[in-house]
Amino acid sequence: MTCSVLTFPGSRANSRTSHAVPDRGCALHATRLLPGMTVVLESLLDDIARARERIWISTYIYRNDLMGHRFADAFAAAVRRGVDVRLLYDALGSHATPAQFFEDMRARGIRARAYRPLGTVLRRGVVFPREHSRIVVIDGAGYVGGAAWADEWLPRDQGGDGWHEVCSRVMGPCVGDMARAFECRWMLANEADGRSFDYWTGGVYDDVEFITDAPRPPAIIYERHVERVRSARRRVWIENAYFCPPRGLERELIDAARRGIDVKIIVPRNSDLPAIRNASLARYRGWLENGLQIYEFLPSMLHSKFAVIDDDWATVGTFNVNPTSLRWVSEANLIVKQPGFVRDAANLFERDLARSEEVCLNNLPKLGALARMRNALWSLGLDLLEPRYASGRGRGALPEPAREGGFLPAIGV
Repeated sequence: MTCSVLTFPGSRANSRTSHAVPDRGCALHATRLLPGMTVVLESLLDDIARARERIWISTYIYRNDLMGHRFADAFAAAVRRGVDVRLLYDALGSHATPAQFFEDMRARGIRARAYRPLGTVLRRGVVFPREHSRIVVIDGAGYVGGAAWADEWLPRDQGGDGWHEVCSRVMGPCVGDMARAFECRWMLANEADGRSFDYWTGGVYDDVEFITDAPRPPAIIYERHVERVRSARRRVWIENAYFCPPRGLERELIDAARRGIDVKIIVPRNSDLPAIRNASLARYRGWLENGLQIYEFLPSMLHSKFAVIDDDWATVGTFNVNPTSLRWVSEANLIVKQPGFVRDAANLFERDLARSEEVCLNNLPKLGALARMRNALWSLGLDLLEPRYASGRGRGALPEPAREGGFLPAIGV
């Protein structure tokens, strides 16, 4: 099944910071990098205030805290204007939020729906996949990125924890593809057997690709990373909250470094998921000895997930570069090939690099025997979790028909 392109009128792009390819007649989209939660919140709330038709949001986490109430009020105001407001929240990621909070949202006209409620899936014994992707469609604007609706993402000067996050905003025909993917997840929200789908715009647009995939092959977001790392000519810069890559991608990164590509990785110094950090610590020495440059972000928890490869490719989304993304959850990423957007992403990476400390062989953390054993076990655990297809180099893993865009035929949705 190929994709049909849908377009909707709606929010206006900011002409000062939106990008389209100036020298290509096939450029279709206005894109904007949103570097940090202050900018993300301003953009989201502005679009929500302007919305006239729809506000559709899927998220892994939605909490009844300052952030959650702030957006609930904004959603309710939009409902009073006649806007179709839908919130699809993952039942596992949002398990700490009282059910009454979502009932109150529904009473205000917000169509809040749990994705794969735990009571339903536990009876069938099929807990995964979970909805880890964040897809936001507000009239004609779409958002992709790692932000969620909880106080961890609220800036410190607004009463939150000040996590560092990066998102992207896009206007153009691929927003119709995002809406189509959202609607399908919405329809499958009560699916007890774990049925899901992949959606990829493939080569439909020259300037962007939108991908949301399920935890089964082909792992499109993963394979697109592998393909681009393999063909890199100058640089591979990755900033990722939970970086401990599948072995196939790890080998591609090492091969890139050995052929002279500038491979830099930024990870958090202090992580909310110590298991992933411990697993990566077990691999630091091997990475450094093979030419990877590792930096640890210092000011706050770094939750961003973006990458810049050469001068013509950048991606922002929810993909955690470790096997859990391939095994358990659905993800969403936007790939942008516009030079202006890529330049903005590279500039942001360099700013974050300046706020990070480089890890070298002579300053590796000094750990005792038990800590080293713990870290090795966490690393082994990720290896055991890793799907077999991600252990190899994955050449040709993406079928050519899939590159035409749309729902992948094998999913049967």
